[in-house]
Amino acid sequence: MNPQDNRAIVNMLIFPIAPIVVIPVLSVLCQDMWHAAHYTPGEDGGEVEPAMALVMIPLLLIILAVVLSAITALNRWIARRFAPGNWWRIVVGVPRVLLAGVSLLLFSVSVGFFMGDVTAIGHWQIVCAWIAWLIVVTTFVGQQYRRLTE
Repeated sequence: MNPQDNRAIVNMLIFPIAPIVVIPVLSVLCQDMWHAAHYTPGEDGGEVEPAMALVMIPLLLIILAVVLSAITALNRWIARRFAPGNWWRIVVGVPRVLLAGVSLLLFSVSVGFFMGDVTAIGHWQIVCAWIAWLIVVTTFVGQQYRRLTE
């Protein structure tokens, strides 16, 4: 396996796999808090929010990861073939930043939902959830910054 393949695997582990793994882990870790805060048995839609956070948001993250990787591939192909100027970096960078922002927002909403009360720092589960969120967000932002500057 050459170094380029290793880098592709690591990039795939950063996004979308890391957020998709963290979401269900935090749902199990913080289940008592989000269940008490959000779930009302028998209420219409009481099952919708967890399903959205566990199923739909990871699916959207996968779709956004495919679009971001397509932008990266297009950028590399255009850069090798035509050697465009800074205008091309702006054309590619703006949608990348917007898609990365949407991805971070979706991930944060899902994780925040499972935390229940995100300000309850007294609970060790919330502290662990914030640490997991921070690790995923930091690595994702670093990955996207490297892509913007290459």
